[in-house]
Amino acid sequence: MHESNPFIVADAPAADRAAFFRRTYGLVAAAFGAFAIALFGLFVSGVAETFMRAIAGVGSWGMLGVMVLFWLGTTAAQSLAFSRASRLAQYAGLGLYVLLQAIIFVPLIYYTAIVTKGNPGEILIPACLATGALVVALTAVVFMTNLDFSFLKVAIVIGSICALGIIVVSLFAGWSLGAWFSIAMIVLMATVILYQTNEVKNTMETDQHVAAAFVLFSAFVTLLFYVIRLFAGRRE
Repeated sequence: MHESNPFIVADAPAADRAAFFRRTYGLVAAAFGAFAIALFGLFVSGVAETFMRAIAGVGSWGMLGVMVLFWLGTTAAQSLAFSRASRLAQYAGLGLYVLLQAIIFVPLIYYTAIVTKGNPGEILIPACLATGALVVALTAVVFMTNLDFSFLKVAIVIGSICALGIIVVSLFAGWSLGAWFSIAMIVLMATVILYQTNEVKNTMETDQHVAAAFVLFSAFVTLLFYVIRLFAGRRE
C-alpha cells in the first residue's frame, strides 16, 4: 500500500521519518538474510560448481559475459524496485538483485575456500564484522553530522568508470588485481555509502523504502565483496 501523501524523508514528520528508516533498514537486513540463504543454496544444490565449470570453460569471455548479464539484470531489478506500479514489483526487483549478487559472489567464495584450505569462515566472519562496523560508522557520519554529501557524485562516477575499465582490461591482459585494487574499491564504496545514505535521507519519499533498501543493500554488499577479497588476498 502506498502512502496517499508521501513526504520527502528529510521534510517528513518525525514519526513518519522514523517509520521509513525502520522499514528501509529492516529490508536491508532481510535482503542480507536472503542473500546468505541464496548463496548457501547455490553451493548445496551444486549450481555453484556448475557455474564455476562453465566460466572456466570459456575463460575471459565467460567472465565478461557474466558481467554483462549482471549489469542487464541489475538494470531490470533497479527498474522494478523504483517502480511506482505496485509494491509487489518493487519487492520482486529487490529479490532479483539479491539473487544476482549471490551468483556474483560464487567465484569469490570458491577463492576464499581455496586460500583457507576449506575453512572460508576464517575470512568470511572477520570480513563481515569489519564491513558491518564500517557501514555503521559511515551511516552515523551522515546522520550525526547533517553534512551534505551530494558533492561526492562526480567522484563516484569517475571512480566507477575507471574501476570498470581496469576490471575489463585485466580480464584480457591477464593482470592480477592485488590488494591495492581492493583497497581502492573499499574507499570508493565507502564514498558511495556516504552519498547514497545522504540521498536516501534527503531526496527520497517516505513511501520509497524498497528503493532505498535496494540502493543501500547494493552499496553494502559491494563493500563486503571487496573486504572479503582484500582479506583473502592476504592469505595467498
